[in-house]
Amino acid sequence: MLLNCSQSGELPVQFGTKRQALLQVIVDQRLPRCVVSTWASHPEIKLTIVKRGTAPPTPKGNSKRTRREGGALNTFTSTFFQPTENSKKYFLLFFDEVTSQLEEKIEGEIQEQGAAKWYGVVKAVFKRESDDGGEERVTPYFRSNVQIELVRDSVGDHVRASFTKILEAVDEFIRRSSGWILDKNVHFELCVAKYQPLRASSYIILPKRLVDKAVLNIQNEDQKCIVWCLIAHKLNILAHDSFRVSHYIPHEQEIKLDGMECPVPLNKIPIVEQLNNLRINVFGYEENAVFPLYVSKRADEDCINLLLITNEETHHYCLIRNMSRLLGYLTKHKTNYCYRCLHRCAKDEILKEHLQYCNDHSPQHIKMPAKGENFIKFVNLHYLSLSQHSSPYIIYADFESPIVKEVHTSGNTEIVARHEACGYAYVIIGPDGRSVKPIAVYRGDNVVKHFMEDILKEKEELATKLTSIVPINMTLQDELDFRSATHCSICKKGVEG
Repeated sequence: MLLNCSQSGELPVQFGTKRQALLQVIVDQRLPRCVVSTWASHPEIKLTIVKRGTAPPTPKGNSKRTRREGGALNTFTSTFFQPTENSKKYFLLFFDEVTSQLEEKIEGEIQEQGAAKWYGVVKAVFKRESDDGGEERVTPYFRSNVQIELVRDSVGDHVRASFTKILEAVDEFIRRSSGWILDKNVHFELCVAKYQPLRASSYIILPKRLVDKAVLNIQNEDQKCIVWCLIAHKLNILAHDSFRVSHYIPHEQEIKLDGMECPVPLNKIPIVEQLNNLRINVFGYEENAVFPLYVSKRADEDCINLLLITNEETHHYCLIRNMSRLLGYLTKHKTNYCYRCLHRCAKDEILKEHLQYCNDHSPQHIKMPAKGENFIKFVNLHYLSLSQHSSPYIIYADFESPIVKEVHTSGNTEIVARHEACGYAYVIIGPDGRSVKPIAVYRGDNVVKHFMEDILKEKEELATKLTSIVPINMTLQDELDFRSATHCSICKKGVEG
């Protein structure tokens, strides 16, 4: 256990229990935030449809309401989830309450519309003390990224990723505007719309960077480019005119579409796989980079990789004959690729180990930072006293807590033992690296309460020392270094004058 004392800071307090216990709360008064995680069951949510142009009813308790808004071509359905009394002040508890309901709602949209896109928005109220002793309040909105759902299997991962994005936005808000404390969650808004995926149609000339990259671009004049690509993979014709569709028309009946309309959209690729017993991956191309659009869950050794290229008017499937050659801009050496993230692996064993982790996630488009932007620099100069300078005083503390057997249940958790503090010891280290006073040791009753009382007393004594102004005692060398300095030793920026 490590505690740092500074001139103006309050002591951070942390409460912890086992993961099986319902709550894990962290409260930090210097950087206000409350995080709670729970595994409790949640009440049912009522649904109310609100027509556009009418005022939605006031929700009571844990409920949700729906409204539709937007243009004729892209209508969003907004569903609002209100927190319970227990989750009003905790983001993670609120997220945990609505997770199953969000997934159910999104999966219903996929089943109804075939494919869906969605994003989430959290409305919350923050408060802080104003300079005049009053109270300030703001109501920010925190939005997730837009998620595209082609199959139901990826919904869970996307919901968790959206929660993570929202929490990152909350942290950024607190860092930029110090002093805000979450007062309450107002609602979680789920916005869902029908996703109209790219449709492949007639022939498109390949971009210059893809010419001679082992990509077969069949010159069809119909809407069946995916059919010709699948047949081309099967026949593996290597003639110089293999781009002619006449090679593949006699074999058209070998590909089953079961009446599916061409061009085949991305969300119908799993059906094509099932009908023809094939493993198909689809990749996109944009800004001179290849990225996954759809990655099959099948484990067939034979894999068909398609490239979906687009222009302003139409979209077109091509057959990727050699993935290593296509991705040659990543490395000059022949290598193995993970189709889900295009990570490069030199050996099959490394790829198999990588897939154990990558298969649990949806396909990713990895975009590396541009040259000159691939460095992270320290920018929060208001935290310099904590991050760039060593603390003048440090308290090292340790508890002795024997395990006491205790068998009982709390909710869905069975508790078999608990830690009971019986004593503690701590030492204070000063700026010179030596202890300020002898080690404090205590054994007896009310250990935690006694410890906090002692620490608060120590804090008052140290704060008094820190507020005492002592003249700077600089040596001749210190004075020369100070006058000859051209850059700040902390932020590394130039010193004017």
